[in-house]
Amino acid sequence: MKKKMFAALMAMLFLCGCESVELEERSFPLAVGIDLQQMEDSQDGEQNLVVSFDFPDLAQISDKGKTTDTPMGMSFEGVDLYHVEKSYENNTNRLLDFNHIKAVVLGETLLKDQTHLRRLLLAWERQEDAARNISLFLAGSSAAKILSLTKETEGSMGKYLEAMLDSQKDFRQNKIAAIGNLMNQWHNQNELLLIPVLTEQGERPVITGYGAVLNFEYCGTLSVKEAMQAFLCQNLLQKFTYEVGASQVAEISDIRVTSSVEETKDGPVVTVSVAAKGRMKTGQISSGAQQLQMEQKIERQIAADLQKTAKKLRQDYGIDITNSFVSLGGQNRKLYWKYKDIPGIYNQKARHVFQVDIDLLNWD
Repeated sequence: MKKKMFAALMAMLFLCGCESVELEERSFPLAVGIDLQQMEDSQDGEQNLVVSFDFPDLAQISDKGKTTDTPMGMSFEGVDLYHVEKSYENNTNRLLDFNHIKAVVLGETLLKDQTHLRRLLLAWERQEDAARNISLFLAGSSAAKILSLTKETEGSMGKYLEAMLDSQKDFRQNKIAAIGNLMNQWHNQNELLLIPVLTEQGERPVITGYGAVLNFEYCGTLSVKEAMQAFLCQNLLQKFTYEVGASQVAEISDIRVTSSVEETKDGPVVTVSVAAKGRMKTGQISSGAQQLQMEQKIERQIAADLQKTAKKLRQDYGIDITNSFVSLGGQNRKLYWKYKDIPGIYNQKARHVFQVDIDLLNWD
């Protein structure tokens, strides 16, 4: 019995020793860019993942005083994420550790390919150290190109993208797209996901649009204005500035958005009510009558803008700007059971009514 207990103890120690990897033997990427490209010499058009890593030198994590802030960047190719990781390990003698990743950037070609995208998300789910709340971006050209733009970003691209999102104070926290949201798309296929699109401007990555993913299909890229209107309809904005007319700009804040869905003979109708406070940033209001006129003007224009964009997104992409199907079960059970298995049809049929109430706070 003692011999068996000793053998079991040694086996446990041996297994623990195999899993334990020293800090110096690990690499900690801060951003990962993933592209899909055709394999060289492929006769059947086979495609591989090309994964680019952005991370500081290992010594920068263990002892910042012993190294510079110059990040390292590497790209590896493989049929899937597993083979990419093995290629990295074989070429560097280090293990990848995903605990410190700040951002994942996907190439547009990969986002359009559901087969390879599913394989990637499955591999990501199986990564014990890969979190689901990592910020997600879409590359306007290639993910590798975006991760290479470190000359003007003062260090790691991962930290730069994290700071970029942190600086967006106009949004509520749950606005930020995460890789976990894309996983939810894969499993549930009923949510509108808007992913910020990065393009190069002045050797820096900037957000120039938002990639729309609906029912796990890439629909196309919305303009920043269209995406902001969608965020507003979904109560994901805290404030925004609005140009009322020449030399007239208002800041809209304290936004509260509610919605309801009803069935009509022409299909579902989503009523969106937007209530907010406003302050004039430019332009003057000198009386209560002018204040009332300005409030009504802002309300009419915002409602008209939302109506126009809602119609465009529905006709061009089959998108419901309010993303109302997600909450349909709690709002209208009869409608939910009617469209439960055909959310795409619901999104195409949904019409919208917008009610806007703005209370201007300042006038002299």
